[in-house]
Amino acid sequence: MRLRGPTDLLAIIAASILLVPFIILDVGAMRIIFGLPFILFFPGYALIALLFPRRTDIDIIERVALSFGLSIALVPLVGLLLNYVWEIRLFPILISLEILTIGLCAGAWYRR
Repeated sequence: MRLRGPTDLLAIIAASILLVPFIILDVGAMRIIFGLPFILFFPGYALIALLFPRRTDIDIIERVALSFGLSIALVPLVGLLLNYVWEIRLFPILISLEILTIGLCAGAWYRR
């Protein structure tokens, strides 16, 4: 059976949901290994998928590079917003980045 729809967005959503327990549980190095893509790649990739919905718009190398760059730009903005709205702790950051990533993926899914 073949999946219909954008499988890259499904993979980002599934990975971000599945990585949450590994990030919450303090398992030492595993927390860092699983937390880095959640912070440094997933939000930017979702935003790039929203801005450039077709795969032919930009190359895969550009997509990956812009994903890292935009994630590095988005995560501090989320932290700045959390500083005024909530508090900067693990759970609020995790919840807000999860909502941001899934929301951007939903918007990208709609545009595709």
